[in-house]
Parts: sequence; C-alpha cells; structure tokens
Amino acid sequence: MLKNGKYRIEYDTRFKNYPKYEFEIKGNVYYKFENDIKRYFKIIKISDCSFSLENDEIIDESKLTDLQKMLVQQKPYFEIYKIEENEYYFICRIDLHVQCYSGKFIRE
Repeated sequence: MLKNGKYRIEYDTRFKNYPKYEFEIKGNVYYKFENDIKRYFKIIKISDCSFSLENDEIIDESKLTDLQKMLVQQKPYFEIYKIEENEYYFICRIDLHVQCYSGKFIRE
C-alpha cells in the first residue's frame, strides 16, 4: 500500500491525455490536488495490493459523456502490481476484466 507522503501520477503512454495531478496520503485519507482544488477521499483497503477511494461528493453528470457517466456509477479501484523504490505501478480497474487506465504513482 502507499505510504504517507506526497505523490504525483504519471499515466502510461496510451493514457497521456488524462489530466495529471498530485495527491497526498495521510493515514487512510487521500488528498487530491487538481486545478487548485483540494478534494479528499477515504481509502478503502481491498487487499494488501489494492484499494478504492470513497467520498460524499455529488458529481454533476450533465457535462459527462455516456461512458464517463457509466464509469462514475461504477466503483473503480487501484491495483498496485509492482514497486520500484519510490514508484508504485498501478492499474485502475472497474472489475477484474475492465481497465480504466494505468500508470505509476511517484512518491516525492
């Protein structure tokens, strides 16, 4: 699992157009910093190598595509499959067969 600290996200090449952001882990809270907005999520541990994020924020779906609406209704989770020093390689999944995106978390 991710240790307390500050991280940035780097997506794999095929997801290079996804918005980059930074986040911080403090205990079981994930603070996301994107476009000068700080949002927080509770970390829900699924296994030693996977977790999901949960918050009470209501999402305005009026500007989302049908695919984005479907993904918002799902409960995606992160699966960490490799760690090299301060880099945590992950896959974000909807379920075992459906992948949202992948990349790595880099601990600063």
